[in-house]
Amino acid sequence: MSYRVALLIVVVTHLVGAVGLRTDFADWMVLLTPVHLLVSFGLLFSFSSKSEFLKGALLAVFALGLLVEIIGVNSGYPFGSYVYLEGLGPKVLNTPWLIGVNWVMLTLASGSFAAQFLDNGSRIQRALLASCLMLALDVLIEPVAHAHRLWIFAGGIAPWQNYLSWFIVALTAQWIVGKGLGSNRLAGPILLAQAAFFALSWLWPIAF
Repeated sequence: MSYRVALLIVVVTHLVGAVGLRTDFADWMVLLTPVHLLVSFGLLFSFSSKSEFLKGALLAVFALGLLVEIIGVNSGYPFGSYVYLEGLGPKVLNTPWLIGVNWVMLTLASGSFAAQFLDNGSRIQRALLASCLMLALDVLIEPVAHAHRLWIFAGGIAPWQNYLSWFIVALTAQWIVGKGLGSNRLAGPILLAQAAFFALSWLWPIAF
């Protein structure tokens, strides 16, 4: 698939989701969230190096992300007390398995962007930048996550420990994939599309 076609799909799917969630079809659009996530990840991965190391590293990140989320949602640690809603689809141990894919996608996108932006930077510099990008995106997502039917924290507000823990897990994930990352032309567009998608929810409420 050409880069232009992939970019068009990224833009159109995010745009359709952003508009559709603010119509009478909002309940149906939420059900498409897993499809949207898988399509975004598939496109992003198709433009990666796809080396054996990267494949193994991303599998490790999937396991890490899913395990941490299972522990978190069932114990309240390390992110705080929260529950998953229906937006991310089927669950295992009260946790949607697609949250592992979400960790992988964000790790790959932010890590690839950092690798390109800090072309001559050290591994730790790239990991720190990528983790900061992931944290910034989480800051955008958390206040509107419940509106997108993703998850909700006790009291309706994510505690400070969520952001600290998110950064630590993100940094661990970035260190795992570090050596296998290179530039990825879709990394920047997907990060920007995700940021715009959730930032819009601050300004234009979802139609539930």
